[in-house]
Amino acid sequence: AALDVKNMFFMIPLCEQGKAQFAFTWRGTQYNFNRFLQGYRYSPTIAHNVLAKVLAEILIPPDVTLYRYIDDILIGGNDQESVKSTMKTIQEALTELGLEVPEAKCQGLAQEIRFLGVWWIKGAASVPPDTLDKTEHGQNPSSVKELQEILGTLGYWCKHIPGFSIIAHPLYNLLRKGKSWEWTEQRTNYYKLLIKETRLFQQLGPIHLTDP
Repeated sequence: AALDVKNMFFMIPLCEQGKAQFAFTWRGTQYNFNRFLQGYRYSPTIAHNVLAKVLAEILIPPDVTLYRYIDDILIGGNDQESVKSTMKTIQEALTELGLEVPEAKCQGLAQEIRFLGVWWIKGAASVPPDTLDKTEHGQNPSSVKELQEILGTLGYWCKHIPGFSIIAHPLYNLLRKGKSWEWTEQRTNYYKLLIKETRLFQQLGPIHLTDP
């Protein structure tokens, strides 16, 4: 199961001493934030730690594991009732603190779930189907920008794909500064091979073998 806390940054109240650091003036009038805000250098870290402290106070069954990142929470386990009750407990605890957990963004009990852009199947990380479909059905890149976008997408999974750096090397060469754009048949073959290998290793297996 997965939960998403709405506007996590803005749910963190600022202490009186800290409000002055976020004050700003607009047309001669000074404004102060009462809540934490996005865009600050350490905003993600602070928001992540605040939620971590809140979750640490909640009693979690030993057969359930929590994963969290800023405002996203993944609840994993082999027992459905344990996961279900933990999800409900967390929702109630967060709501009592004034945090909003929209039902529309919650993912209930399932063998397959989307979390942080990764498709999880029974605890194993997999490349999302829409990521592969978009790449497979698209045309060959016609510019440096398009190639950067494609390699950025596929490159996210590079550590799971054997020989990724070797296959993608001719493509990355086109991104070198001062390199003229020349899309050859050989690069097309490497590009197709890269997509084929990503599809082959779509289900990447669990990161930690002992995790649920």
